[in-house]
Amino acid sequence: MQKKYKLVVIVILSLFLIGGASMVIIKGVEHLRIEKQKRQKAESIKESKKEIKEQAEARQKIALWVVQHYEGPEPIKMIGVGKIYTSGILGSGGKSVSVIINDEEKNIIDGILIGDDFNPRHPGAQFKSSDYNYVEQAMDKKLDGIEIKYWGENNSNDSEN
Repeated sequence: MQKKYKLVVIVILSLFLIGGASMVIIKGVEHLRIEKQKRQKAESIKESKKEIKEQAEARQKIALWVVQHYEGPEPIKMIGVGKIYTSGILGSGGKSVSVIINDEEKNIIDGILIGDDFNPRHPGAQFKSSDYNYVEQAMDKKLDGIEIKYWGENNSNDSEN
């Protein structure tokens, strides 16, 4: 009888030890999974911030190019720079962007071709009634006092500066 009792106690203790060890392993794996998710989220946020910074720098370059290559009867006070589009498979068709000058629809310049360094390479199309004309030779102008905005797809102007 005592052997039977010892065997039952050993079996019960073994089950508790196996169960406890299993719980520790499960908790450890869960902890590792959560830590990995946190790391991935942090990396994703870091990449997003980097992309936002690159987009802002690209808009600055594009706005400077517009100021230096477009002239009109009134000074440029605001440039809205749209989303940068990549064409073709893996960007083989290049990149383009649209801008609006002084928040007037007739002053939209559509499809400005830009290089991989986000420097514009070729002027886009614009309305015949536009107040601003393209000048081939770059003028010596700066962005001082000019507001640069993100010009969204629905033509809403969300300030960037």
